[in-house]
Amino acid sequence: MTLKRISFVYLSLLVLNISSIANEVTLEIDRKYMNKDWSFLPDVPLSFDKNQSKEVKVGLNYKKLKLNISKSNVALDLKRFSEPKNVSLNAKKKALSIGYLFNNDDYLYLIDSNQESDNQTFNCYEFSSIILGFCDSADLQITSTNPKYESLGDNVIKISGLTESIGMGYLKNFNSFWLESISFELINTSYAYNWISPLEDIQSSLILNLDFNGIKLGDALERAFNRLPQREEWESLQLNLSIKQKFYSIYNFNIIAEYDLIFLDFSDYAEYKMTQDINLKIRGGIEFYFENLSILFYGDAYLNNLIGFEPITFNQRTEHYFDKPYGELGLKFQFKF
Repeated sequence: MTLKRISFVYLSLLVLNISSIANEVTLEIDRKYMNKDWSFLPDVPLSFDKNQSKEVKVGLNYKKLKLNISKSNVALDLKRFSEPKNVSLNAKKKALSIGYLFNNDDYLYLIDSNQESDNQTFNCYEFSSIILGFCDSADLQITSTNPKYESLGDNVIKISGLTESIGMGYLKNFNSFWLESISFELINTSYAYNWISPLEDIQSSLILNLDFNGIKLGDALERAFNRLPQREEWESLQLNLSIKQKFYSIYNFNIIAEYDLIFLDFSDYAEYKMTQDINLKIRGGIEFYFENLSILFYGDAYLNNLIGFEPITFNQRTEHYFDKPYGELGLKFQFKF
């Protein structure tokens, strides 16, 4: 267990211990949806079919102390024309923040989170038009008797990923008609990916020099391995700037607008072509409220896909998606006790 995971466990226990004496408890349930057939959303990359994500967050206020703990899940359906045709991603995230409220307007807080993806396994993989694996369209089947590949079964590649983030933030509340709050966050994220495949153990010059329409198998494998997530851990440092607006109504609803600008700097990352170092998310929505319950209908538009917002989605395999826009619709419930 890493130091970051240990800190998450202890902070979670702290939340549970003080929940019984909290002045206020909030529960948020947030669901987001994307479907490439929805013409009113920004055009998404061709491989993006649909996405569903959900988050449950519990907030505790005790005097000047504020704690938030959340669990979320991202289920992104990705379909391609080449093998592997299904490269869908499922990832779970745990996050916690703890902070202190100064003068009822200034909030200083710490952030700790980790996000882990389910293993991705592929029974076929295309390398420069050469298909290796166990699907019907495979040009060549390659197996290994090495025990370390037993977990693959009839698959040729298995990929796993984990990201861990720590940081701090500052939020200033204004609660005016035009401006609700401004916040700044500085976050460091570490990325740890691993993959296994018997294809990288091929040593036979006879096999590596096999020619497929003018392409040598060894050259195709080398190019493809460079597109897989690097095994050496890398990091990113990001600065988040956020502005929230809430236009109050005399009736039981408000109009909200949010702007999240992210600047990214990667270190020890082997860039395949070009890595985006900025992203912008704009949210617009209508909030309905009834005593201790509020319901928010909203839409999110991203300038460069999910880079900086869902760390687990970014690596060498997906790098080319992150210069394209992305959009989602969401529904959030908040209960106060």
